[in-house]
Amino acid sequence: MLTLAAKAAQCFDVLDDRSLASPQATGRIARQVMAVTSLAEDAAAVGAAHLGLPMSLIDHTDHTVGSRMAQLQVVTKAAAEALRRAAESNDPTSMTAADTRLTHVHAARDLLATAASDLLACAERVAAEMERYRNNYAIPEAHHQITTDQFKALRLIATGAVSIDEDGQPWVGMDKTTVHPSVIRALDQQGLIKPAPSSSWAEEIRVLPSPMGRLVLAATLGRPEHPAAETPPVPSPPPAGPVASATRARR
Repeated sequence: MLTLAAKAAQCFDVLDDRSLASPQATGRIARQVMAVTSLAEDAAAVGAAHLGLPMSLIDHTDHTVGSRMAQLQVVTKAAAEALRRAAESNDPTSMTAADTRLTHVHAARDLLATAASDLLACAERVAAEMERYRNNYAIPEAHHQITTDQFKALRLIATGAVSIDEDGQPWVGMDKTTVHPSVIRALDQQGLIKPAPSSSWAEEIRVLPSPMGRLVLAATLGRPEHPAAETPPVPSPPPAGPVASATRARR
């Protein structure tokens, strides 16, 4: 579910690009049709995997997880169809073709707006129930100790909501106070996050959990007592990690 959330966040972010209105963007839109179609297929596979869980877990997660996964399949298919209509609106001689295309792209983006956060909520629900039945189910172990602040940041990052501007300042949407830069540096040092291409007009880098970051998050979701107590952030020079390197490259 967390891997699918990262994929959904990337699909959502790529659609935040007004240049997709141009006739020359038909190939890019076609690639996004394939990406979103793959997202729908993966959602169906995850939904089927949930139905394969032991009955004791399904009994406690069916309404929250089963219904959300079914909804995700519907909205991703609808998003793919909206992008197909956008690809068909490519008449360079039409005055309204660009607006029509952009309307379809925005419709697809709106449909995917909550996909990553919904998947994270599903993962939290399953993790919480696995924790309740800890003696019966294998829960992944986190080999990285993270603080509560780092856990909260990693959870936000999993929804695709965090970006880094050219000055190394983390933003959550339009808010630059939610996540402290030292928390991002600590996650970067541990290899728990990675830069992702951003289509935003701003000079920013999107960050998503790395495969190890998703494992640590999965192991921590069901254990609210796991994160260590917060410690005062200690200013340190930016590490030579992937996020720091990507930031320097954008300058």
